[in-house]
Amino acid sequence: MSQATAQATRSVELRYRFDASVETLFEAWTDPAILGEWWGPEGIKTTVAALDLGPGGEFVFEMHFEDGTVSRMTGVYREISPPRRLVFEIVENCNTKLPPGVEPQIAPTPVTVDFISHGDQSEIVITQDGLVPSFAELVSWGWGGAMEKLKGALR
Repeated sequence: MSQATAQATRSVELRYRFDASVETLFEAWTDPAILGEWWGPEGIKTTVAALDLGPGGEFVFEMHFEDGTVSRMTGVYREISPPRRLVFEIVENCNTKLPPGVEPQIAPTPVTVDFISHGDQSEIVITQDGLVPSFAELVSWGWGGAMEKLKGALR
């Protein structure tokens, strides 16, 4: 494998619409009780073990699989601009139970979440950079499942 191939990374940008205000959506991303209800794809239950919401503050999520396996996800907040933007870095990605052909994501990945008002609706734009190409596909699937769970949590 060449040096260029070893360092190849991908970014994903995902957009989701909600029948909710940006304030409500921002709260869903920053209130541990609500966050634990929707974080992770279908079949994953998340416990928010730590959430220090401030620049340099850390978070720890324990993601519980249906078979009892637990995987930790940790990160650090870089920017909190209520109710418009969250920027954080995932330091320890969930590399548990990866599908065949998906490489683990070892390097930290920066994530920007923008909350955009569209009148009666709001949009969340998630951008995650520095992803191993095969892991990027899994990330897109994971965010999609989490956003469906968020829609349910908001009802």
